[in-house]
Amino acid sequence: MNNNTENKNPLLTPFGTPYGAVPYDRITLDHYVPAVADCIKKEESVIENICSNSQKATFENTIAPLDYAGTELSIVVCAFNALINARSYDEILTVEEQIQQMCTVHQNNISLNERLFARIKEVYEADNSHLNTAQKRLLEQTYLMFVRGGANLKGKERDTYRELTEKLTALSLKFQENSIKDTDGFTLCITDSNDLEGLPEDVIESAANLAKESGKEGWIFTLHRPSYLPFITFCRNRELRRQMYMAYNTIGAKGNAYDNRAIVTEIVNKRLELARLLGYSTYSDYVLAERMAQNTDAVFSMLGKLTWSYLPAARKEMTEIEDYARQCEGEDFDFQRWDFAYYSEKLKEKKYDLNDEMIRPYFELNQAIYGAFYLATRLYGITFKQNHDIPVFNPDVKVWEVYDYDGRYIALLYCDFYARKGKHAGAWMDSIKPQYKDNNGTDHRPHITLSTNYRKPMPGKPTLLNHDEFNTLMHEFGHCLHGILSDVTYPGQCSPNVLWDFVELPSQIMENFATEEEFLEHFAFHHKTGDSMPKDTLQKIKEAQTYKAAYQCVRQVGLGLIDQAWHNISEPFAGDVLEYEQSVTAALRVMPVIKETGITPQFGHIMSGGYAAGYYSYKWAEVLDADAFSRFKEEGIMNMKTAQSFRDNILSKGDSEHPMELYVRFRGRKPQIEPLLERDGIKTICKHL
Repeated sequence: MNNNTENKNPLLTPFGTPYGAVPYDRITLDHYVPAVADCIKKEESVIENICSNSQKATFENTIAPLDYAGTELSIVVCAFNALINARSYDEILTVEEQIQQMCTVHQNNISLNERLFARIKEVYEADNSHLNTAQKRLLEQTYLMFVRGGANLKGKERDTYRELTEKLTALSLKFQENSIKDTDGFTLCITDSNDLEGLPEDVIESAANLAKESGKEGWIFTLHRPSYLPFITFCRNRELRRQMYMAYNTIGAKGNAYDNRAIVTEIVNKRLELARLLGYSTYSDYVLAERMAQNTDAVFSMLGKLTWSYLPAARKEMTEIEDYARQCEGEDFDFQRWDFAYYSEKLKEKKYDLNDEMIRPYFELNQAIYGAFYLATRLYGITFKQNHDIPVFNPDVKVWEVYDYDGRYIALLYCDFYARKGKHAGAWMDSIKPQYKDNNGTDHRPHITLSTNYRKPMPGKPTLLNHDEFNTLMHEFGHCLHGILSDVTYPGQCSPNVLWDFVELPSQIMENFATEEEFLEHFAFHHKTGDSMPKDTLQKIKEAQTYKAAYQCVRQVGLGLIDQAWHNISEPFAGDVLEYEQSVTAALRVMPVIKETGITPQFGHIMSGGYAAGYYSYKWAEVLDADAFSRFKEEGIMNMKTAQSFRDNILSKGDSEHPMELYVRFRGRKPQIEPLLERDGIKTICKHL
């Protein structure tokens, strides 16, 4: 790229913004592809210099500069990812496809560079006793990354590797695009106000506003979670619940232009082919070789223990909900899946005298944010200051500067809370800029994003969260703290770049605080009266914490088994996607199956989101978080000494040491499953697996 073009591209010149923030206000969509191309050329130049070095390969002249080489490219790509995650449309999806393919080709060029791998191997096989722990791990991880990236392949095998990885990138992007478009493509328009019976007022207002924006009369509901979940939970009209349920649970499987089933088949078969090419029997074997679990036996052992500990309780819970539904509707009532959320919520209200509308007034979004920040201050001494001048990737985004206990700036935190058309579903944390220390000792601090899909309120109205939504905020904020408090030297080791079955510990441990009075009493005030949450309401929340805990666990185990089933195939798959999925979870079933529905065609975590063969990580980390939080409970949930140990041994270390060593250093022992079972109210513990 010539200098004149570079000067016109804000991504290729010094940003000139506070803290080096990405200048989103000066960037247009057509800046990204040229910027990626330029950064790739710069990284290629660094790699060529490494390969051309006539001196003996060392950590200092090979491994370290290679790790630093991709930092500029990472910032540009991550800046773009923040944009597309916030709002996808056809033009931006086209750019995403270009960028992803460019990056895949580039990564293949690196991992298949024989000269580069020869130098890495030379360092790996040398005497490295002089290296510190972080350097030894970076060397080991770099070597393994190249081996697992096809470096040992020869001739036509290398071409096959390129073809497979590039095809898989395209397939994952198409899967993601189809899911977004199929979700956006459905609306339920209600014109009779009687059909709104049971729905909360703010949900009705949002639906009316959406109809108005769409130029229609009545109320419009969508498959986006802020609309779908309250509808399926509270709407009295059973037929409308059925319509919404079927539309949601057939995303990617409707037989339309956005059907993902053929793509699923192609993805899992290509992954199997890739694994075999690299010397593994299955794709799961390939993935788990670099996880805490290490192998499929460990994964299935954990999932098995959870299944047989929780399944009896889950079946009991389901029987109770079905019996209650028949008490309400008559003994001949045919209980179906679209009835589950509605009647389980009604039963919860009856059992605990508790519902979302009793809780929401105490979790106004701004107060909830303050609560999360307050907890971070109490535990780790860090503080937050909103900055209104940082350019953002969407007008709804707010930015905070983060400072350490000594007043030192340590991070930027971008928060994007509201659902919108085209925004990716769910909630997530991501990084725009990594944390690392350069050769001059300068500590480059991270820029972190937190995204949720809360319902945007009407003008002048607050955003009120139910307890599950508040849990989501705490979960993602935990990921953010992992990134904010990273304190490593090498960018490849910065938090949260850790093994996938360790990455959820910092997030899930934060959820434990969401029912602790010592925490809630500082911010959970009624948004109108300012009154503290009544102690009996908090007690009800605690008592209800175990409600459906067994069912939820079995559901998560089921998702983990679906994931493992797809990635443990040893022969190419040629069957019916939905039938296969349903056969995998048959033993866990607590409700009748609906053959037209399925999870796999919209299971973005495993088909396009990086969790392939790794979805078990959520339950794995749940064992870790319950066990880790038991130390907080023993020593005081606001104990700064305990928190400092968690920061020093978990949050700050990134991937500079093996995660099990870090965990044992914090907890004093390896994790135990009993604290999780106790938290969930499970009395029977499976011992034979």
